[in-house]
Amino acid sequence: MNRDSEDIQRRILMLLQDLLPTASLPDVEAASRALGCEATGQFALEQPNLLTPRPMNSSTSDFSESNRSFQKEPSLELGDVPVVQERFHALLKTHLRGQIEKNPPVFPWETEVLDYGTEAEPVVEPGVWGWLRQVRDIKLPVPAHIPESVLAILLERCQEVVQSSLQDGKKLVRAVEDLFPGQDEALNYLAVNLMMSPSRSPSAAPVEPMISSYEAAAPAQQMLLSLLAAKEIVSSLTLKVTAQEPVADRRWETDAGVVTLQVTYQPQASIRVQTTLPCGGTLILRNGQQTMTQRATPGCLSAELFEPKPGHTYGLEVALQGLETPLSFAIRLD
Repeated sequence: MNRDSEDIQRRILMLLQDLLPTASLPDVEAASRALGCEATGQFALEQPNLLTPRPMNSSTSDFSESNRSFQKEPSLELGDVPVVQERFHALLKTHLRGQIEKNPPVFPWETEVLDYGTEAEPVVEPGVWGWLRQVRDIKLPVPAHIPESVLAILLERCQEVVQSSLQDGKKLVRAVEDLFPGQDEALNYLAVNLMMSPSRSPSAAPVEPMISSYEAAAPAQQMLLSLLAAKEIVSSLTLKVTAQEPVADRRWETDAGVVTLQVTYQPQASIRVQTTLPCGGTLILRNGQQTMTQRATPGCLSAELFEPKPGHTYGLEVALQGLETPLSFAIRLD
């Protein structure tokens, strides 16, 4: 019976070798140990074709007799199979991982594997850090932590593009391109797909994390995370008003306290901005020319623009005492 059992195990190992011809000798020996037998060097190197008849000799005669004896014995129980299956899956996984490492997949815009390299981060103006509190806990569809240094760069660049006439996707690319120099094609591809994706509800459950951290992410994943963050920041910096929805509110946390904004639109008449500041500061509303109001203590400020034109974007800046740079918003009339 022991001889029959060994023959059965050897036949199973032959099948595994045929399915995984590139399996190494240690893999086969490990599979042998999982089955409770030892794989000989001769067996590990040979891969016989089970469909090709062999000349009859003493060894094959013994095998035939054992095979006939095996046919008379009960077949393997299902409970014995999982051990083989688990080892087979492990060997298959190792084989596939090796193939992927030898031939890494490429993105649609690539014809070969590219080394994105690591570039020096752009210099961030010191004043932007005072406004960063609002975006530190930015909510992304993918729950991955983005370093503050990256968020600071994105906040600064998003302020530069939010008042521009660029399309939304182009704004995102422009906001993150300094983080990934020379990767405009890849960024454009990702931005197009991002803008075409449906927006997630704020109450939707977050996606199961696939990325442990921004630093551990692949370059393309860092691009996507940066674009997602830029999209949220641009959205926060944009106050949209229409004839149907003439009021827009915004709340922004800073190191000095909370700034609140309210924009009220009266079609063909005016745009009025009211703000509450946690300390002294300045409010500037731009339309070719600028309207500026300021105060030295905490409290309210307001500015008004007359005869606004639908489809136009107007600039809005809030400056606080103690912060070196103002924060730029955009008022969009749709």
